[in-house]
This record gives sequence, structure tokens and C-alpha cells, in this order.
Amino acid sequence: MRRNVREWQPELRTLRYFVCVAEEKSITRAAERLMVAQPALSRQIAKLEDDLGLSVFARTSRGVELTEEGGILLVRCYAILEQISQAHHDVTAHVEEPRGVVVLGMPPTPGEFIAPLLLTSVKEQYPEIELRFIEGFSRELEGKLARGEIGIAVMHNPPEKEEIVSKPLLTDRLYLISPPETHLRKSIQLSEAASLPLVMPSRQNFLRTLVDRHVSDMKMELNVTQHVDGLWHLKSLVRHGHGHSILTYGAVISEVQQGTLTAVPITDPVINWPLAIATKADQQKKRAIQVVELAIQDITKKLVSEGIWK
Repeated sequence: MRRNVREWQPELRTLRYFVCVAEEKSITRAAERLMVAQPALSRQIAKLEDDLGLSVFARTSRGVELTEEGGILLVRCYAILEQISQAHHDVTAHVEEPRGVVVLGMPPTPGEFIAPLLLTSVKEQYPEIELRFIEGFSRELEGKLARGEIGIAVMHNPPEKEEIVSKPLLTDRLYLISPPETHLRKSIQLSEAASLPLVMPSRQNFLRTLVDRHVSDMKMELNVTQHVDGLWHLKSLVRHGHGHSILTYGAVISEVQQGTLTAVPITDPVINWPLAIATKADQQKKRAIQVVELAIQDITKKLVSEGIWK
């Protein structure tokens, strides 16, 4: 019989041990990394499973694998340990330079531009801050931010919720993306772009929702011939002549420069897509969060002023 989980009061050490075993997929390797005796570590894991009344690991010939329940626990443990780390940071921030782990979630396109410059900037100015990057589309990042799995999200369409604080970064404009042999024009009307054979993300994608809404206002529907929920696959299909797409210019800047894709701005109407930086309200006073936010804002302004991002 399973124990009442509400009575579970694990030690932080136990959670750290569990995370290490999950990452190493081996009690032996985890014991070496933690510098503890293997039998002692095995006892801690056994006690954890006994307290929970379920198995968090499945034993295999190669080591251990997380069970479904173990996978859920791992996500929660990451969040708990991050909160503990940030709590320590909060009470020492007034006497120390910014420090701690900042987990940053970004969609593929903003991440391609921002991540390298941000990492360089933070390493130079705030060596005690450790950045961790997670890639995901805006809808996915919204959930991760709400659950505390990431500290900062660079995302389109940030949620309008009291617990989420968002600050505008820039406004992306949408372009018709076409194969390289397509005849270039200065612009294309949305009604014409919508009638072309399109390779687009599925309907739950924020960008697709935005485009669908504008097309619906014109009493039309997108002529989607292929759904692809992955930026690189989508661009590859367009590049090889399987249709056109509607994306931001930043999503294809490298391909446009190399001549493997073309990008024409959409007009009548122009479709703008705001990009923002979002954090949970209870994270706003953390100095590490603050300085990373400022660095992202500075980098974005520079990219726009230099014409790299438009």
C-alpha cells in the first residue's frame, strides 16, 4: 500500500542523491561523483522509495532508469533545489556579487541570436552566475515558467497573469519564406501569401495562432499542405521546394544571407509579433535575475540597432 505522500518529509541530501543517480543512470557512478560509499547511497535511494511507497528507478543490466514516477519527481527536485539555491542567494545578495544558477528558456530563433552573446557577457561581468539554457516554443516555456522550472523566459505572447511580469524586447514582423529560386518581390499581401501551398506549425503553436487569426479576419483560411512542429525541419522542406512558410526574418537570416531561402515582408495587413522577457513576480528581486534580464535587453537593442534583427 502506498504511504500518504503528504506526510513525506525528505532531507535535501536525499533529493540531491536522487538527482545525481538519475543523471548518472548508475548508483556506482553517482557514488563516485558524490564521494559517498555505494552501500550508503543505495540505502538512501531504498529509503526514498520506501517513504514514497513506489519505485523511482527501474534496475537494468546497465544501471538504473527512471520510472514514470521517477521522471516526475526529478522535474520537481530540480525546481526545489533551484529554489533552495535562490533562497540562499536572496539572503546574501546584499553583501555579495550576483551569483547562482539562472535557467533561461528561449525559442530557437531568439536563442540563436541571444544565447552566445549573453553567455559571453555574463561570464565576463558576473562570473558567479551560472547560466543554463532550455530551448522551447513560447507555449511550452509559459508552462515551465509557471512551474518554476525556468527563471526567465524570452517568449512571444507572454501570459497576462498577476504572477508573471513581462517587459517588451522588440516587435518581430512576419515574412513569407520561399525556396531560393522564387522571384523576389518587395512585399506580398497576406491574402496572396495565405493562398500559396504552406508548410506551417500545427494550430497550437503561437505563431500559427497569430497568422490564423489575421487570415480568419479576412474570411480566408491558410492553404496548409504540410504541418511541421520543428523549425529546422520546416525550413528544410521549404528549401527543397515543398512549399512556402510564414516566419520571422530572424528565423531565416542565415539562410537568406547564404541564398538558400528568400524572405519577403507580408503587407495588407502587416503582422507584428511582440517578443518579451518574462519572469515570475516573486523572482523579480533576485539580483542574478535582474542582471541577466538587463543583459538580454542590452543585447537585443544592439542586434536591432545593427540591423541584424528586424
